[in-house]
Amino acid sequence: MSLLELREVSRAYGEGSASVNALREVSLSVDQGEMVAVMGPSGSGKSTLLTIAGTLEEPSSGQVLVGGHPVGAMSRAAKARLRRHTIGYVFQDFNLLPGLTAAENVALPLELDGTSARKARVVALKSLDRLGLGGRASHYPDQLSGGERQRVAIARAMVDERKLLLADEPSGALDSVNGEAVMQLLHDACKRPGWPRSW
Repeated sequence: MSLLELREVSRAYGEGSASVNALREVSLSVDQGEMVAVMGPSGSGKSTLLTIAGTLEEPSSGQVLVGGHPVGAMSRAAKARLRRHTIGYVFQDFNLLPGLTAAENVALPLELDGTSARKARVVALKSLDRLGLGGRASHYPDQLSGGERQRVAIARAMVDERKLLLADEPSGALDSVNGEAVMQLLHDACKRPGWPRSW
């Protein structure tokens, strides 16, 4: 069974003559432990594909399945639970909360699921340390560089070992050294037993 499956997914914006097709009948199957790169020029629908795969946006037609379960019929609350427990998402613009420190941003998903603040902070600090940000844990997003904010966003997406990681240009804001390190981390995560990921 595929971890993620898209069946003839299309997404159109606008109506009539102003309609624009961002995706047209895209089918995709990703197995557990598999790492997949979606490539194409700017404006080709890559971000739209990821937001639909991550249940953040509805397709105009077609079907999305996560872990074999169709997500189209799920309620908003059920989709939110699916994202918190199964899907990690790294946004192109990071989506960090400006009023929280790096550690607090990373710990937030754990706390939302009922983990104590103390335990969530310990896990968050470990996640940040793995990405070379242990010394920046108490800094706020506006005190971090673009590359550091990107790594905080990746740490948050990976903090509770979700089964599926969707990353929109995960190394886009990083220099070559940090970009390579992040890609290696994602690759290693795919191969780790009990922690299958795709992006």
